[in-house]
Amino acid sequence: MLRRERAAAADAARPAPAELAAPALAAASAGRVAFTLPEPVTLRGGETANLPFLDARLPAERVWWVQELSARHPLQALRLTNNGNAILPAGLATVFGTAGAESGAFLGDAEIRAMAPGETRLLAFARDRDVLLTSSNDQSERLTAADLQGHQLKLRFLRIETLSFAVDPRGARGRLLLDLPRRPGSTPRFSIASEGDFGLRHEAVLDGKPTTLRLSYEREMRRDMPLWDQALGDPRLLVWRDIDLERDARRLPGGPGTLETLRELQTRMPPEDAGTLTRLVEQMGKQRELLDAFRAAAIAAQAADAALTRARAAAEDRSGGSRTVARQALNAASAEAERTGTAADRAWTAWQLGVEALLGG
Repeated sequence: MLRRERAAAADAARPAPAELAAPALAAASAGRVAFTLPEPVTLRGGETANLPFLDARLPAERVWWVQELSARHPLQALRLTNNGNAILPAGLATVFGTAGAESGAFLGDAEIRAMAPGETRLLAFARDRDVLLTSSNDQSERLTAADLQGHQLKLRFLRIETLSFAVDPRGARGRLLLDLPRRPGSTPRFSIASEGDFGLRHEAVLDGKPTTLRLSYEREMRRDMPLWDQALGDPRLLVWRDIDLERDARRLPGGPGTLETLRELQTRMPPEDAGTLTRLVEQMGKQRELLDAFRAAAIAAQAADAALTRARAAAEDRSGGSRTVARQALNAASAEAERTGTAADRAWTAWQLGVEALLGG
């Protein structure tokens, strides 16, 4: 029962109150609500009169209300509906208990802003320190799709942000209202009772036992993963003698790092959806083997080239019989350099053919 009264100046000797008059008639205009009394009231000097201008019974539901996610205790509130035919003017409301130990007890004060007929409003009047609330935030990603386009692996993820609320009502039962922020670009994966300036409102019924509410948002994310460093150019056109193997191996298809990343991505995707990644891991594994074989051959070829350079210098410095021996060593070093160089060329060609297969060409 909400009652608003307007009083004149107090009088020390108050006469007995008259019977309650008929209710006032309400009329609304821009920025104000006016109530017209059905009968004129006459006051003599020094007299007072209490003039009830609204006596109405409105439906109200007792709820817990969480406006701040970091709050340790929820607000106690009434969900009030103006089921009358007139605007309910702004003012203060005093809340009293109606049942059990609270019956007739003062519970708190609340501010009511003007309510149009049919409008529902939440009125917070106290904080319930008997109900404990703890919140946490967690983020994770789930890989949903992978598609190979040229040298890029196109990845699609679901980024999941989960707000968890551990609630201990300590035996109390009732409805809990949570005001949650909007996440532009994200899709809420929880039921939404209403939306407004407050954001998104979720409702849950508490049965008196400790519980944890987990409310998630999902956002689709896209990410491109290059399979090699494009600054090197097309790997099918590279000349291996023009690159620094130790420095550039990681930048090539099959180099250290890429295969390991692909395998890690494969474990994060359901097997039934991981076809592209599974094939790519197999192909990149072969590229790793071909690249390792080439690197071993290239190291041998570089060592043979260095030995040939030393043998050539030795042959130029020798004379007589020593020069003959040096020339024989030079011939052997030249043959070894040619053999290892050819082997490195073949290994490089095999690796480039693997790149061709990787690109589907």
